[in-house]
Amino acid sequence: MAYLPVSLLTILVIISTTPFVLSYESTTGTLNQPLGDFTIPSWIKNTAGWWASDIIDDNSFVTGIQWMISNNVIVLPPTEQGEGDGENIIPNWIKNTAGWWADDQIHDITFVSAIKYLVGEGIIIIKQQDIVEEEYMETEQVKEFDMLVNDGSCKECVNWGYVGSEYFIKIETFEEYRGNTLDGVTINAKIISRDGGLMHDFGLLTTEDGIYTNQIIIPNMDWFGDNILSVTGEYNGIEKTIEKEFAVFSSHGSKPSSTGCQGTNPFSVADKDGTTTGMRFSSDGNRMYVLGNDNDTVYQYTLPKKYCLDHAGFNRSFSVTAKETLPQDVAFNSAGTKMFIVGETGKDITEYTLSKSWDIATATYADECDLTADSSGITKPRAVDFNSAGTKMRVLSSNTDDVHEYNLTTPYDVSTCAFVGASEDFSVNAKDGNPRGMAFKSDGTKMFFVGGTNDKIHEYTLSTAYDVSTATYVDAFSISNEETGPGELEFSSDGKSMFIIGQAGDEINQYYLTTAWDISTAYHR
Repeated sequence: MAYLPVSLLTILVIISTTPFVLSYESTTGTLNQPLGDFTIPSWIKNTAGWWASDIIDDNSFVTGIQWMISNNVIVLPPTEQGEGDGENIIPNWIKNTAGWWADDQIHDITFVSAIKYLVGEGIIIIKQQDIVEEEYMETEQVKEFDMLVNDGSCKECVNWGYVGSEYFIKIETFEEYRGNTLDGVTINAKIISRDGGLMHDFGLLTTEDGIYTNQIIIPNMDWFGDNILSVTGEYNGIEKTIEKEFAVFSSHGSKPSSTGCQGTNPFSVADKDGTTTGMRFSSDGNRMYVLGNDNDTVYQYTLPKKYCLDHAGFNRSFSVTAKETLPQDVAFNSAGTKMFIVGETGKDITEYTLSKSWDIATATYADECDLTADSSGITKPRAVDFNSAGTKMRVLSSNTDDVHEYNLTTPYDVSTCAFVGASEDFSVNAKDGNPRGMAFKSDGTKMFFVGGTNDKIHEYTLSTAYDVSTATYVDAFSISNEETGPGELEFSSDGKSMFIIGQAGDEINQYYLTTAWDISTAYHR
């Protein structure tokens, strides 16, 4: 059985000072039976969200749940333990459930049922003495309330819309911890623009049988870009606010397919910058960032579907001119609270802090890593990448044709960078003498780079995750039919889409991989 990663275990120990209760009743014992009261701290949602986004693996998630149950952080009611094989293989629907729950799209009871299912099927193995039945108790009735806004039960309530189309809202009110439906909550709902302007006020609302639904027509292009649906409820002197972001796009062309993403390939960024050098996606795939060094600016786009460039909407930008005039690449930490710029002028990695996750408009300068302060010999840095923990950083250089490795004493703090040494460098010169961009598989076992001389993507396997000195060459894939001036490459989180941003057409080309992370199966359409 895999051990719980130290970083996650540390978090659990710090925040798990008191137990909470997953208590529920069922007269039939089936998963579809309505459940009773229970409480779940919000930090558990963070863990579920990390797992659903592949930031932590299945073993870490299962081991984390086991640890919390065994240490009475989670106190289960009597549950019949299933016989498992110790493989910790979790059905895809469980992972989807965790992601939806982390995004407040489904009720807590559905997630609780998923945990009970994992125990009952033997995927999570708990010794019976670890289930402390005498500590199991039902929570007291509290005169409080809970709300859901545009959750998964509302199929029309999507997080994007078009000018002239309907935007739907659904508000549900419950007794505490989403028990029985509740009326009598004073609710005010508003739509606010990204600049803080009031776009629409639904006024004071009332729910009938705990539900309020409505829809409005998006009137004009003033709504273009990011907007926020803000819902505030008040009951028994207690006030709660839920905010949901949604993007508005111009009403041209066909709407994104409900089953896939097609068209808009390549996606032009020529209206923003004539020399595009870098690109990245947010960890959930709903936002895209493009870097150009004509204007020394990062451009942020909102995507209507994950990793789908159809109708991608530009909404804001951030200039890095004060620190860099030849930016080459942009990167983020896994939480989207830090942004990093690779600079050729400064020959450094500049770090910015984002006060709002993934919102570059909130970026402020923090620190930098001077790449000339060591013996790496880097004068033309082209790309940067971090391991999932943020404790290792790799820098691609086109003057040395090497991938150089750095250790970070403090995760994602580039001011603590330390060059590992030339013995750990990895040369890509044999494949291309003008490396431009670099990417890694999410678990660090594969490395890819794009070369500007031969216009090819090169794939390597790493026998030790994130250790480039253990790389072995696998294959190459030509992109010359679509791009002759590649700048950077990026993959979707599932490894089934590859994106190349290039300067020849100032555009992004998307490639589809029949087998995830295997570029020999890539094709362009």
